[in-house]
Amino acid sequence: MNRKYIMVGTKVDTRWGEAKVTGIELCRDGEKYGIPMEKIWADHKNDSVFDLDNGHWSYGYQLEVK
Repeated sequence: MNRKYIMVGTKVDTRWGEAKVTGIELCRDGEKYGIPMEKIWADHKNDSVFDLDNGHWSYGYQLEVK
């Protein structure tokens, strides 16, 4: 991953196609809800849940940053 941050507005690829991040929650231990964030370090992608502009949400391990 080339980016240092993933932030609201970042384009990602998901199982539902391309989308933009509309919300980020930094979570612990695979939980669905966590601390709302505007941006996170890319290293914490897998510790986060992302709301997407296509009406879906995704765990970090399910996305690829464009």
